[in-house]
Parts: sequence; C-alpha cells; structure tokens
Amino acid sequence: MAGEEWKHAFDRHRPEVLAVIARTPERWLRPGSIVAGYLVVAGAWILLSGKVVDMIVGDDHDLFAFFEVAKGLAFVAVTGLLLLYLLRRYTDQLETIHAEERRIARLAELSPNPVVEFAADGSVAATNQVTVQIAQALGVGVNGLLPPDAEERARECMAAGTHVSSVLHTVGGTSWRWAFFPTDPPVSAYGYGYDRTEETRLEVQVQHAARMESVGRLAAGVAHDLNNFLMAIGGYRSLVAMKLPKDEPASEELAGMGEQLEAAQELVKKLMLIARMRTAPEDVARVDLSEHMESIAATIRHLLPYHIEFEVAVTAVPCLVEVDLRELEQALLNLASNAVDAMATGGTLRLSVRRAPDGHVAVQVADTGEGISADVLPRIFDPFFTTKEVGKGTGLGLASVYTFATRNRGSVEVESKPGQGTCFSLLLPPPPAEG
Repeated sequence: MAGEEWKHAFDRHRPEVLAVIARTPERWLRPGSIVAGYLVVAGAWILLSGKVVDMIVGDDHDLFAFFEVAKGLAFVAVTGLLLLYLLRRYTDQLETIHAEERRIARLAELSPNPVVEFAADGSVAATNQVTVQIAQALGVGVNGLLPPDAEERARECMAAGTHVSSVLHTVGGTSWRWAFFPTDPPVSAYGYGYDRTEETRLEVQVQHAARMESVGRLAAGVAHDLNNFLMAIGGYRSLVAMKLPKDEPASEELAGMGEQLEAAQELVKKLMLIARMRTAPEDVARVDLSEHMESIAATIRHLLPYHIEFEVAVTAVPCLVEVDLRELEQALLNLASNAVDAMATGGTLRLSVRRAPDGHVAVQVADTGEGISADVLPRIFDPFFTTKEVGKGTGLGLASVYTFATRNRGSVEVESKPGQGTCFSLLLPPPPAEG
C-alpha cells in the first residue's frame, strides 16, 4: 500500500519534474555537465533510496527485497530516461549550431563578393570560392587581394568586439572596399569586400568635369581676348602685304607670319570648343556613321606617315547618331595624331565603328604604340596637360576629344598598358526616337 502511495505521489508531481527539466539551462547540456549531473543524481539516489525503502517496508523482508529490485529498475529507468533526454537536447543543440554554420557558409558561397574568415591570430582561415576566383583573375594570392593591414584589422575588431570598415585597397587596377566584423563571441572575424572600381571611375569623372568647367570659364575669356588680338594682327599683316611689292623679300616673312596666325587661330578654336562644352553643338545632324566613316578614314590616311599601317573596320549594321560631323572628324584626327606620336618606330593604327550591346555607337581608335603609364592615365583629358616636349603639344587635343563626347551626351574611355598600345573608345548614344 505504501508503494502505491509513493507511485501516486511521483505521478502527481511528474509534470512539475518534467517542466523543471524542460527549463534546464543550456549550460547543463554540455558533455561535462551531463556527466556531473548524472553522478549527482546517482549519488543522491543511492544515499536516499535506501532510507525511503526502510521507511516504507519496515521489517517486512519480502517487501524489502521487492523494493530493492524495483529501486534498481527504477534507477536504471529514471537515469536512462534522463540521460536520453539530456543527450537528445544536446544533439539537437549541436544540430542547430551546425545548421546555422552551414547556413552562414552557404550565404558566403552564394555571395558575389569576396568573403574571408580570419582566425584568432588574424591569419586567413577560410574563404569563399569567389575570393579565390577574383584573386586568380587579378594574378595575386588571397592575401594580395586583402589590404596590407588585414590581419591587424581583424585582430583589432576581435579585441574591440565591433566592426572596422572603410578600408580601401587597390590591386590590379581594381579598387576594393573591405569591412571586418567579429563573431560572437569574438574568437574570429570575417572580412567582406566589394568592388568599387566603378564608383572610383565615376568619382574621377565628376572631379574631371569640375576641372573642365573651371577651365572652360577661363578658356572662354582667354580665347575671346586672344581672338581679338589675332584679328588685329592679321589685319595689320594684310595691310602691310598690300603695300609691299610682290618681289619684296619681306613677303616671305609675311607668309610665315600668316601660317603662324592660322596655327594660332586653330588653337583658339580648340579653346572655344572647351569653353562651349556645356552647350549643344551647332551643326548637329542625324547621320549613319557606317556610311560616313570611310570619308573620315580617307582624311586620316593622308596624314599618316609611311611607317604606320592603317586598318579600317566598319560594321554593316546602321550606326545612327546625332553629331556634328566636322567635330567628330576633328576629334578622330586628334586621336590619330596622338597615336602616330606613340608609334615613332612604326606600328598599326586601327579605326573601327560598331554597335555596342547597350545601343551606343562605339568609335574606336587603337594603336600598337608605347602605351600610357598608370600614373599618367588619370590626367590625359585635363586641358593643357601633355607629356610631349615643350613646343610639340598644347595639351588640348584629348581635352577637346573629351569635350566633344560630353557635349554629345556620350563618353570617352581609354584602355592602355605600357608597351601594349592604347585604345580610345568614343561612346555616342543613339538618337531619340522620332515622335
């Protein structure tokens, strides 16, 4: 009877016991905690169960023997169930952690940007596949893709427990912005990078546009005053020429003066073109460059020295644009002139016209000359910037090409490497649809 009462008492409190177990803190679900808990329960059972049995059975030896067996079986059952429950909770916890780790790893692999895991000492522990692919494409190792102080940054963010961002690194002509985030707890860190080459290019374009605007204002005033001076000089020259006999020896000097005046007037025209870069071209017409490029190529061909080979490639697809053909021809002549200067020992000049995938018309002038160094490349479109000897260049040729492109809602791009030639691409938008 006493045994029945003990069973009923246990059944009555069983929900409370299970509720307590369900609220077991996660720290008790570690292997060491589970073993320690098992030893405590087993010791308490051994010490207390005998006294409980003595109190229940008294001097009844048969009942005592029954309870001893029942006590052993109950001990095995209770501790076994407890161990099973705790181990299940522990394995579920491990599976949850592993699932989260797999999810994070999957997100890193799906990221189109490089993701790098750093160990506690700041060394690279793992990367996603994109990191390896980008590093290989740039011809560097994974560490070469990272900023030089990446290890220090990783250790810094782990020590502070907060992220470190805005670390800019340039490699292989591309710019990468890196951010570092510690794990929780901060025993490792992750580095996330993204390619901001396009942003850098746009920033350079904005800065260049600001410089061009300032120079344009200056050029407008200088060109206006200079043009007045040239007109006056030309007028006086004409008056002197009218008074001199034809066989006068000084006539040759006046002819030379006339040639220099013409060169000065051409310079003024370039200045005026830069000054008008924010205005629309004057003689704009809708033209098909695939039809007009041959005539422009013929003009360029007459200006090339014998040691330069000339190739022309014009697509059969219509290439409609709205431009001033004279300004386009002048821009291409400037590019061709620079290409000739870059091929002093000979080479090939290639002029091509094609439709770009985005609908723009691409007019390219490529040469096999000496190329442009990386430190000079960002400044080539600046007005009055030149690498030529004094007296051999004004620094306005490429500036006028840039002006022509921007005035026609287009852009100009350049690709060049020292010793591998240069390719300029004028990208002109298609004309608006006729309503």
